Amino acid sequence: MSPQRHDPVERLNDHHADDLLAVARVFGGCSDATSERAEGVDAHGIDLVVTTPRGLVAARVPFSEQSPEGSRRELRAAFHDLARQARAALAAQGNESSTS
Repeated sequence: MSPQRHDPVERLNDHHADDLLAVARVFGGCSDATSERAEGVDAHGIDLVVTTPRGLVAARVPFSEQSPEGSRRELRAAFHDLARQARAALAAQGNESSTS
């Protein structure tokens, strides 16, 4: 029996909360996001539920480049690229999150 693999959504929520928040603020249309939770991820993007002062907002954030097969490695690379772009955009705006 092979070892159980981590669920990609669970891994995003457990290990990449700061990156998800940056992505929600820059690409999810929720610049006022205070927290977020990934609900789904596929070869095309990430589904988020974002908490804002306005209430909960659902956001679909597409990847820059689609992962044709959606393998874990491709999804990981696509997410890291998206997170890197989001952090760069926040830094350029002078609003980089300090949620470490």
